[in-house]
Amino acid sequence: MPCVLKENEGIPKLLLIIMALATGFSVANCYYNQSLLGSIVSDFHASEYDGSIISALTQFGYVVGLCIVIPLGNTLSKKRIITIDYFCCSMALLSVAITKDLFITKLSSFIIGISSVMPQFFIPMAALYSEPKNKALNIGIIQSCLLIGILGSRFLSGIISEAISWRYVYFFASVVMLLCLIAIAITLPGDKTLPTSNYRGTLKSMISLLRHNKTLHTSAARSATAYASFFALWSCISYRMKASPFFASDDVIGSLGLCGIAGASCVIILSKHIQTWGSRRCSIVGALSMLFAWFTALAFDGYFVSIVITVLIIDAGMQCIHLSNQTKVVTSSNVNANFLNTLYMILYFVGGTIGTLIAGILWTKYQWIGTIIIGILFTLISLFISILTTD
Repeated sequence: MPCVLKENEGIPKLLLIIMALATGFSVANCYYNQSLLGSIVSDFHASEYDGSIISALTQFGYVVGLCIVIPLGNTLSKKRIITIDYFCCSMALLSVAITKDLFITKLSSFIIGISSVMPQFFIPMAALYSEPKNKALNIGIIQSCLLIGILGSRFLSGIISEAISWRYVYFFASVVMLLCLIAIAITLPGDKTLPTSNYRGTLKSMISLLRHNKTLHTSAARSATAYASFFALWSCISYRMKASPFFASDDVIGSLGLCGIAGASCVIILSKHIQTWGSRRCSIVGALSMLFAWFTALAFDGYFVSIVITVLIIDAGMQCIHLSNQTKVVTSSNVNANFLNTLYMILYFVGGTIGTLIAGILWTKYQWIGTIIIGILFTLISLFISILTTD
């Protein structure tokens, strides 16, 4: 039976483990398709732009989920919202696995995005209920699983796709979401609706913060533009690797996700310097790193090692920008930390969606060179924002 959670009194280890695993697998749903887009469009005899639309709709769905689902947590039972989300996500994943209709695939991808926002419930819960001495550790555990889910999903999807079929990636994910639903239903205590909260009031508070919080504006602008560059890479890299001279299989494309993990792990070393350096300096370092990676891809196109270097450094630079600016936003106000984090993530994923769409358009016209150009452009915008603003 679920225990009763009380503020600052601790979270049972089993529940923390389940929340961490559920976080990783939930966020992975938004990234499985990045290694599979070449196979998906080939299976549907569709254009590569259709593949970019599938990826963009998944990201945009996540934005919609952040805007609509997360605020419901202030007025309804979080446990009920989470379990309904897991069920809807499982059904949407199953739909992608079995449908032969491209429109249904796009619609289901959008629903997958909407219903994969559960980590944005788990992270604040870990912050609220953990003992003070364990707060940083528990939040770090869940954040680590979040990052592993994002980066490891590409590798996992590539392996499954090459061994069986890309559709079995979604069968696997659907089953995992059902298992998460069962585990959360058993272990997560129910919570009471807050009688003083209402949905409209929550949205008004968030809109007010969005309009007036300058720290949010600056930090989100730096991260969102960098994330647009990041997604320009990952939304088109499958197409590049399928083409000459690589002709890569899905498992090879997915293995680039391991390079991403290696690159992003560098941030663990840098994280202890974030407070000293400040978000502005970290953002400049991250943007310069991403620019170096994009120019490497341009100068040494056609060499597999250049792809590996590009992925390694872009993932490291992106995580440096993201972690420093998210930390800045969340720590800028104890009272509004949850709302600010949600707004930051909304703007962050809007950037990723825009980058995916524009990269898809440029790919159809200019192929890989178009992807590189838009990646450099978005990175330059992020860099100039960091140079022209302060912490």
